[in-house]
Amino acid sequence: MVIHIKKTWSNKEKDIYKKINEIIYCLLTLAFALYYPFLIFLLGKDYSGLILGSAVDDFILLGNIFIVGEVSIIFLWAISAKIGTKKNPKLLETKNNYERFKQNLLENYSRKNKLKRKCYHMLPFTVVGIIPLIFYLSFSNLGDIWISYALFFIAIVGVDFAFTFIIGDVVRLLDFSYMPSKAANLFKAAMTDEELETFTSTSVMVFGFGPFIFFNFTIFFIVVLISAIADAFASIIGLISSKYNHIFPKGTTKTIEGYLGGIIVCFLCTLFGAYYSNMLGLSNWKFNSVLLIAIILSITFFLIDLITSKIKLQDNYINSLTIGSVLLITLILLKIPIF
Repeated sequence: MVIHIKKTWSNKEKDIYKKINEIIYCLLTLAFALYYPFLIFLLGKDYSGLILGSAVDDFILLGNIFIVGEVSIIFLWAISAKIGTKKNPKLLETKNNYERFKQNLLENYSRKNKLKRKCYHMLPFTVVGIIPLIFYLSFSNLGDIWISYALFFIAIVGVDFAFTFIIGDVVRLLDFSYMPSKAANLFKAAMTDEELETFTSTSVMVFGFGPFIFFNFTIFFIVVLISAIADAFASIIGLISSKYNHIFPKGTTKTIEGYLGGIIVCFLCTLFGAYYSNMLGLSNWKFNSVLLIAIILSITFFLIDLITSKIKLQDNYINSLTIGSVLLITLILLKIPIF
């Protein structure tokens, strides 16, 4: 990632916002590498393991299997693509030609691509919603250990998802001859036309809400819900209603309908996040407090959406970091425990 930033820093076509976004992407990825060992210790320090002697040992073993295993598979997949270009050099002019890839994406890019991309954004909600439920139903009889294992697997799935796109970005931007054709098709579905010369924002969304996994599950879950679901719905509603031309502010692509949709879904996400956590026995927030929090977060979400319509910083990390910070401050003021 750093190599690409240095290589393209003087590119006149890259504006200051893209440069800032790329730096923040790197910092969030580095931050995860730094806090991952602490996360393992925090989640497993008080428990015996289901596989080895302690939960910490379990997490180290499983983390190595899933993360190293995934990276190894991707590495071998990339090598196989490179070998394919050695055997058939014509691939460097067709499937493994990045200029051809860009041209194809631009020629076929449409509103359908944008809608499909937003569907990818809902995957984190699916993971964070289903994994705790599976562990609750399967291991709740073992005590509080179930949520530690659930959070660990959420982190691992998120990391594997993020690393897939990070490694793919590096290959795509530095040497497209290592890009398998199926992986290239995945990128076509997950990226925008504005991301052709920079990193995709898919991975940074995961690392954006990653730090909040250290807090109460309700906090983490609400941040994920709003970052994934509310943002996606606001964009989808905005795209669908763009034909009515209710643009605000003028000169942007944001619509009034999109703002309203985002506010409503953000409010509902907060209510659902609190209810779901309560159902799993992980929180007991009072309903009046939940309503107040939902209103505050909905207003915050609207302001972020409004500001990023003019300031072209990536809302995939701004949403999660800002929403999470405002939520923590609100809970502290309301004297609601955050751990």
